[in-house]
Parts: sequence; structure tokens; C-alpha cells
Amino acid sequence: MAALAAVGCREVPENSLSFDDVVYVEDNCPPVIELAGGDTLSIPVLGVNDFAIEDSLLIVSNRDNSGRVTVLEMDGTVLGRFLRTGRGPGEIVDFPGVSFVHFSTAENGHLEATWSNYTGEVTVWDVTASLQSGQSALVSRNLNLEDSPWLLDVLPLPDGECLIVLAGSDRNSIKRCVLSLDGNTKVTSPLERLNKAIVKKDTQSGTGMVAGSGEMVAFTVPGFNHISGNYAYEPVRGLVIEAEKTRNTINIFSPDGGYARTVCTYGDSPDDISSIDGNTVDECMTMRPKAYQDFFTALHWNMKAKEKCIRIYSYEGQALAEIPVPAGVSGYGFDPENGYLYLLDTDNECLVRYSYFLSKI
Repeated sequence: MAALAAVGCREVPENSLSFDDVVYVEDNCPPVIELAGGDTLSIPVLGVNDFAIEDSLLIVSNRDNSGRVTVLEMDGTVLGRFLRTGRGPGEIVDFPGVSFVHFSTAENGHLEATWSNYTGEVTVWDVTASLQSGQSALVSRNLNLEDSPWLLDVLPLPDGECLIVLAGSDRNSIKRCVLSLDGNTKVTSPLERLNKAIVKKDTQSGTGMVAGSGEMVAFTVPGFNHISGNYAYEPVRGLVIEAEKTRNTINIFSPDGGYARTVCTYGDSPDDISSIDGNTVDECMTMRPKAYQDFFTALHWNMKAKEKCIRIYSYEGQALAEIPVPAGVSGYGFDPENGYLYLLDTDNECLVRYSYFLSKI
């Protein structure tokens, strides 16, 4: 039987993506904020499929290969189009979308965006330098991974460090470490705890047809897909947010090990990873964590009930508010300074702006 850590009258499974200090959302039902009277933005960008709000800039991406990203003032004034598809200077082969990159402020004060691919290549786009020159300022490097061919994420931290997230060589676990500028790695106590989670049952397998060829191929779904997360970082507090995509936990921790707390987003216990069945279809997902100065947020999707909501959390893990959103919403962003919430309506490829009231949170 798995060892269990007691928290009050509850227990935390040893094989879980959870720390011992757990806050349960069901103990503090957050107030619901209903949105009304949204304004559809008129911006000179066709086919918006993703967006982010950073440093009072509206940054949107679309399918235009001549410039995958457009940077605008919040009033819709275009400042520049960047990231042309190609293999030349200032061009990119692939781009995940602006809500899947990590924006951070460099030591020189420049706004930067960082993303990576599975093979270990990390790309940094200097947004500020690009706006100054009118040309895409890109730098790429390869981490030359040895232990695993699967780089899942790279999260920039202060002083040139990064949180590196790798699939384990067994394909059923995830390894997290802090990588320094000089190439050294360290695993602090919160990372060590999360790294212990491992999927022990066989992963899902099947067959499929290769598009255009008619050829049938066999495939397996790696176990790490069931325990992977999305990340955000709040630099003032020095806290990382790890929102597990298909598990019921959000972890808040400092990379140096000084703070570690888990939010159990639903239910009365963090998911026991040992019970994961590779053939089980996950019914709830947590996506798009975003860190702001006074709170962090996540998009929760109950696929069985066909319901989505944005939940606002304190950095102590308390659920402060819940905002139901239409099922077609795939992205969101807050502008706390001006009291706006922006939603991406995927069906109509448009941005809708709502007023929200901090006094209700």
C-alpha cells in the first residue's frame, strides 16, 4: 500500500503531483462573476488564433506566414509584424502561438519571449529590440540533451537561469531541474517531490492512418502525457505556477525550495498517479496558467459538462473568483491596470473585451 501523508483529515497519495501542504477549492467555494456587455475589438489582423497581453502591449498571432505575430498598442495601433516563416535570419520554422511562449523581462529591461521544441532547441525573441529595429530579433540555442529526447518546457528565471522540464527516459515520468548560465543543473526539494510522480500502468496504444498515404502505423501514447503541465512565473514573489493539464492539482513553489503549496482544484484528494489507466479519457483539463502581480489564473475545462471557466487564485492558493466563459473560448488575458478581461472567440477568430471589477474578487 502506498504511503500517505496526512493533512488534517485528508491524505495525500505518495505517488501524486502534490506537496504535503494542500489547499482544497471545495472548502472555499469562490464567488461567480458573470460577464456581460463585451465589446468585439476591431484590429487590423485577420484570422487571430492566439494572443497575449504583456507590458501594455497586445500581441496576437495568426496564420500569416509573412508575419506570424503582430504587436499592437492596446488601442489597436499596429507597431509591427514579426516572425516570418522560413529558414533565413529572423525567420522561424515553427511557432507554438503567443500564449504558449513565456514572456519575461531581461536584465537590460527588454521584453523577451521564449519557447522550445521537443529536440532541445530553445528560441528567444527580443520583442523590444524587434520593435526598435522593425526586424525580428531572434536567438536560438540547443541544450544538447543527453538523458531524454523530449524537452517539454523551458521557463526563464532571474539571473539567466531556467526551469527545464524533461520527459523521463522511461517515458512515464517527468524530470524538472534548474539550469544555470554556466550549464550546471540543480534539483531543489519542490522539484524532487514532483519528479517522484510516475505513471505505472501501460500507456494507450493503437493504430492510425498517415494522412495522404493510406499507410497504417502503430502508435503509443507516452505516460508523461498524463502528468504534464503548463507553467507561469511571477518575478516579484519568485514563484512558479505548475498547472497539471489533466490532473486535479496546481502547484505553487519557489525554485529555490523556500515555498511549496498545492491547490486541489476539485475533489477531496490530489489524484493518485498510480491509478492512471492509459485508456482512460480525461474529463477535466486545466490550461493557460497566467501569473499577475496580485493573483494568478487558470482556464478550467469540464469536457463532460461542456463547461469552461477562468478561476482566479491568490498566491496562497485560495480560489478568489470564478468566471464562466463560452465553450468556444480558447484563450484569455487580463489587463489588471485598466480592469479588462480579453477572451478569444475561436469560432469567429475575434477578441472580445469585458470589464471586470476587482472589488468582487
